[in-house]
Amino acid sequence: MFKQVFRLTFIALIWKQYKRVIVSTVVLFGYLWLVSSLHSDYLDYAQLQQDTNVGHSFLYKWAAFAAGVLIYLSYHLWFKKRSNGVQSKSPGEQITSTPADDENDPFAEIRKRKKLRSRAEMMMDEQADNNGE
Repeated sequence: MFKQVFRLTFIALIWKQYKRVIVSTVVLFGYLWLVSSLHSDYLDYAQLQQDTNVGHSFLYKWAAFAAGVLIYLSYHLWFKKRSNGVQSKSPGEQITSTPADDENDPFAEIRKRKKLRSRAEMMMDEQADNNGE
């Protein structure tokens, strides 16, 4: 029973993380199969019509293959670039905020401080001030 739960959890994790890649790859394979099938049907039709000038169909077939692969690659490069731009910032880069954001942001005051201190440091400072008086 736990083996099945583990398998389903693993599959759900993989699906959640790679859903976009899996779906687009299946669509690409379906597109390549469709182009190949259409080309095969055209060759059968040309053979029945006794048409010997079918060289252009091979050019169209390979152009369609190349277009499909280029669309697939550009989609993944675009998505990778978009997700990298949204998710991560370089460590040295400061995040700027607008005044409207500061009004609604409860942590704006903390973000503006030059030095952050822990609660223990503040308590030690209070004890030092009380002992010094």
